[in-house]
Amino acid sequence: MNEAERLLIFQRQLVITVLLLLLLALIILIGFFFGDILRILGIALVLSYMVINIVDWLEKSLKNRALAVAFVYVTMLAILGISALLVLPVVIVQIGQLLQTTFNAIPEALQKLTQMLEPLEHKFRAYQIDIKAVDIINNVIANMPKPDPSILVSRVSDVAMGTMTWLLYWISISVVTFYFLLDGYKITDSLIHLFPLKQQGFLRAVATDADKSLQSFFRGQLVLGIAFGIVMLVVYTTLGVQYALLLSVFLAVMEIMPVIGPPIGFFPAILSVAFHGMNTPGNKIAQVIILSIIFTALQQFKDNLVAPKYIGNVIGLHPIMIFIAIMVGARLDGTLGIIFALPVACVANVFFTHLHKTWFLEQTENPSSTVDNSSNPPALSPQEEA
Repeated sequence: MNEAERLLIFQRQLVITVLLLLLLALIILIGFFFGDILRILGIALVLSYMVINIVDWLEKSLKNRALAVAFVYVTMLAILGISALLVLPVVIVQIGQLLQTTFNAIPEALQKLTQMLEPLEHKFRAYQIDIKAVDIINNVIANMPKPDPSILVSRVSDVAMGTMTWLLYWISISVVTFYFLLDGYKITDSLIHLFPLKQQGFLRAVATDADKSLQSFFRGQLVLGIAFGIVMLVVYTTLGVQYALLLSVFLAVMEIMPVIGPPIGFFPAILSVAFHGMNTPGNKIAQVIILSIIFTALQQFKDNLVAPKYIGNVIGLHPIMIFIAIMVGARLDGTLGIIFALPVACVANVFFTHLHKTWFLEQTENPSSTVDNSSNPPALSPQEEA
């Protein structure tokens, strides 16, 4: 391959890259305009992938996919109903207790903070700087935003409208999820048939691999999140951490968000131990350190030993790229953007992997797309031949 051919290939790659970036920018603009519709479709897609394996398994037994989907829906409603009757009241009670005890512990915490700042205050006095720790703390408390009852009353109608909006959202999501589970494969085939016949094989291979990766990813996130929440419930209960059920449920929910979800889910447990302690020897600082070490060890065990064997590296990206994808998702759509970031990155990785394989095969079958004319004499015009 000579220099001219390399330059031509580079120009083609550059043009394709620019076009893909322009297409991505266009997709982002369209996404902002149709944000609500895309959120409904995205959440429905996530829910579909979380239970699609169960639907596929039931379809083999029941010989009817609609019946399998209906059975899954009824089972999910039963689980939600039982949770609402058994778990939700306990969680609500523990939320109230946590808020009340934390509010009552604030004066004691401020008093201890004032005592800790007294040596610093004495040093300031030695340099003739009149700064009192109590005044600093009082100024911080005074400048904290306070709820305005009149604003809360005026927001009642907004809350009611917001509740109706979310109710319509979840009805729409439930309907779309039902049809995704019922005809998801048919929808994919219908979309692929819209493209030229030459591209359908490539798109079908991408769709198949992306479907397998997304199923593994969402199944892994759901199962490992619930399992880790149960493990931490046992840990919290054994160590005597207050509000163990509430903290473990919150952690299990946060496990859905990769990378940044577990630290966010574990942070309330740190606050609970810092304020109320637990049934282990040592002061509260030592107890926080002990609990943090246990959490980190279990998290590393899950991420490095259990998760790779259970779901494998379905994302196929370097951790830095995963972190960048999460930050971009957070910038575009907050919490939902974080949840959707890795699935989108997973699909993009599958697409570009197949694109690279296709291009490599074409280059292998046709080593030179252009003919090297450097060794041939230039063609003569009819006048020159005469």
